[in-house]
Amino acid sequence: MLNANERAVLNDWVRAVAPRAIAYARSLLGRSSADPEDVVQEAFLRVLRHARDYDLPNDGVKILFRTVSNLCINASVRARNMASLETGGPEDGPMAVADESLPLPEEIVAGRELEARLNRAMAGLPELQRAALELRALGQGKQAIAEILEITESHAGVLVHRARQTLAGLLASDLKEQE
Repeated sequence: MLNANERAVLNDWVRAVAPRAIAYARSLLGRSSADPEDVVQEAFLRVLRHARDYDLPNDGVKILFRTVSNLCINASVRARNMASLETGGPEDGPMAVADESLPLPEEIVAGRELEARLNRAMAGLPELQRAALELRALGQGKQAIAEILEITESHAGVLVHRARQTLAGLLASDLKEQE
């Protein structure tokens, strides 16, 4: 059982790390039916069960992100194996009343098109490449990526490099089609 001070330190750690973990889970899950918040909650439960075994305030981010990675990959594999009658994802609601501080409609459309292209390109990446690239985008170095994904540091670098190359190719061909 943790004492009050240890619980307070862990509560602070969870509050500080949760938004990044949810963003990471959201990016890995993409259009999967799994909820990123549920995945992160499950990851926290698994990690916190072993709070006494680890120095979570110092090493917990790597352990948590490794757990989130594994849970997201498992959810993606399950989702791929299930047939779905659902078409598309949640649609945006109606736009608010015109406000001059908001972007112009053509800017909104262009932004949505770019986001859709990027999402399609990211979905085209193998899961480990996508995970490595997302971790890199979240500021993790090769060593941290390697520890989180349980691979070698050189393999982490290769995954990030290949993901960037693949994304560049996918986005370039997508942009050529738009011309």
